Amino acid sequence: MTKDILKSKFGKKDKIIQVHLDYLENLKPIKDLSPSALNELYIDCNRRLQALVALGKKTQSHGRILAPKILRAFPHEICRNWVIYAKRENLAESDITKLMKFLSEEVEGTITANNIKGSLVPSYPIKSSLENFNVHFRPI
Repeated sequence: MTKDILKSKFGKKDKIIQVHLDYLENLKPIKDLSPSALNELYIDCNRRLQALVALGKKTQSHGRILAPKILRAFPHEICRNWVIYAKRENLAESDITKLMKFLSEEVEGTITANNIKGSLVPSYPIKSSLENFNVHFRPI
């Protein structure tokens, strides 16, 4: 049903896929390194990738192009951590599935560290990306 709605609004499936790919390929590095900005960036990338999967596109086949583009949008430290992690675990740096899992853990760690430090305003609690997608959700 969702595909039909998108087709009727935006035209051909290929155009919809290309819009998602273009968006991911043209990500700009975030300027605000706050936990909420990191979380929003991760959620946005994940939504685009999930939309591609829902449209029948195999995101792994675009990993060599998309992984570096997605990583460039994140802070240098996270990029460096990914390269070290991928080498240590003997993973391809272009493995988009492993990259997104890694990014979710990095963002989750940043949010948790800031919550521990008490640097977040209590009236604006940030839901972690894992909590937003109910992925491995466990109450803290």
